[in-house]
Amino acid sequence: MTTVNPLPPPTVPARGVVQRTWVDVRVLAGFTDPNHLQALIGEYLTTLDAVGQQQLLAAAQAAREATKTLPAVPLNDVVVRPLTAPVVNEMLADPLFVSTFQARPFGFHYVRADRLVAVQTTVNPRHDPVPDSEHDLLALCLPHHWEVPAEISFVPPAGPIQITSSSPTLQTVKIEMERTTGQVTLAPTPHINLVQVQEFNGRFYLRNGYHRVYDLLAAGRTEIPALVSQALAPQEVELGPAGFGIGYTMGIARPPLVADFLGAAAIEAKVRERRYGVAINLDIKPFSIGI
Repeated sequence: MTTVNPLPPPTVPARGVVQRTWVDVRVLAGFTDPNHLQALIGEYLTTLDAVGQQQLLAAAQAAREATKTLPAVPLNDVVVRPLTAPVVNEMLADPLFVSTFQARPFGFHYVRADRLVAVQTTVNPRHDPVPDSEHDLLALCLPHHWEVPAEISFVPPAGPIQITSSSPTLQTVKIEMERTTGQVTLAPTPHINLVQVQEFNGRFYLRNGYHRVYDLLAAGRTEIPALVSQALAPQEVELGPAGFGIGYTMGIARPPLVADFLGAAAIEAKVRERRYGVAINLDIKPFSIGI
């Protein structure tokens, strides 16, 4: 009798090579020159044979040509209407939210997602289910749960303690202490993970929530709830060296839009999957004092 194993055979790392994990992304290659594209996907290009590299670079050049024919978009006509909902009142009563945004003008609004300027150069489509009701749409775009998912490893007795996450928002940790028991708690600092839009010089830039906005646009939803704030300096709009610079987006009449991830200005590629984290070393020394 012959039995068929329904499970695929287990995979094992090949000997003598570096193991890499890749994720599929959409890249706004149409707005990226060859040098900057190399910085974005150069590592993936090296894994392709000569034919594969030529095909991907040709697709990038075709995206640049397509960008030249993109229609103009009224970039200052983004805010649709104010948003009033219980979740807004919850945010306004949250001390973390107040301390983060009290120094700048802000408001909750429905915005035109197809007119938001992109400062992120890649997006990883998640294909999450798109909500049908306004209640679920608000929960997706404006969640009031800001804990950063993470895992921890510890080498006793003095560490190091390593806290890692797939979220790039894990940059620091908060330390809380219970004085009566001497218990110390380490945890990732919460990240206000809302769909955030920043207005600067008459244009509206998506600062956070790219994967959610991409999925909503892909499903045909163009009006979405968001936190809209005003940038007080051009540097506040940028996302670092891997993103589009504010000087670039302001210097062209038709800047990259989040909606362009869905069109001919974007190509499919891969980037390395990364982990982010912090390491904490402990210095434990006994002492004795008189009280």
